[in-house]
Amino acid sequence: MARLPDRLGPLVLSQQLGLGRQCQVWSCKDDSLGRQVAVKILQTGYDDDRLQRRQLEHELAVGRSLDHPGVIRLDRLTVYEGFPCLVMELFPHPNLRRFVTGSRDRLLSRLPKILLGVSEALAHMHARGWVHRDIKPANVLANRAGEIKVIDFAIAARPPGALGRLLWRRQQPQGTPSYMAPEQIRGQPPDPRSDVYSLGCMAFELLGGHPPFTGSNTHELLSRHLYNAPPGVEASNANVSAAASKLLREMMAKRAADRPAAGDVARQLHQLRLYDREPTPPAAADGGDGSN
Repeated sequence: MARLPDRLGPLVLSQQLGLGRQCQVWSCKDDSLGRQVAVKILQTGYDDDRLQRRQLEHELAVGRSLDHPGVIRLDRLTVYEGFPCLVMELFPHPNLRRFVTGSRDRLLSRLPKILLGVSEALAHMHARGWVHRDIKPANVLANRAGEIKVIDFAIAARPPGALGRLLWRRQQPQGTPSYMAPEQIRGQPPDPRSDVYSLGCMAFELLGGHPPFTGSNTHELLSRHLYNAPPGVEASNANVSAAASKLLREMMAKRAADRPAAGDVARQLHQLRLYDREPTPPAAADGGDGSN
């Protein structure tokens, strides 16, 4: 992408937080609000793409319908200097993907609070009529206290009613292969329990150090989601309690109807012990995780 100007309208760009194929995310000072914000900016080459613009409009509509401390707040979508900009709350902490790729020991002690927070955020989304459809480590930000923000509502969708399910035509699967529920893979209607499956896969990876299913190619990976029984996470982390391992297997049940709702997951996580022995928190002087 061509270098952005230092200012886009009232937004004074300060630090790039993320870079994707279609957009990049920056922290900014928003002079119109008088505070720091984050902004998602469409990449050059996509700024006139109607589909990408509609996705940002959709993401804003979803975000504005939500009101939960575990969900990122979205403010507005506007065009500055020819760049469509989605302005949102700034939560200046890394996503969970960073820990999976090399700092998992710094995550384990706060993981009970993180997983509880994500399940509560999803329960709120589902109560407001939305399925996120892309729950994964990269879409959850977390600070050292275990507080989280679920982000990226680009492919969130509302479940159809009874008639809509009857008339539903199979669609192209949307989501991330390592975390997709069987019904997502089959292109079936959006279902809140698909998010529960994805959360189970994410929790397994954070606890065990690798996803529950892998494959030499995407077809093999998706086939394992469809047909292989979910593995027990205790084989990869012997400190995970039997109750937590059982809950993860229930969350990754092949049939959506056999999975608990997100609210039930939150209640169980609040009651059970995730570990047999509490992991030792890392020393405060270990260099941190880039968060405060």
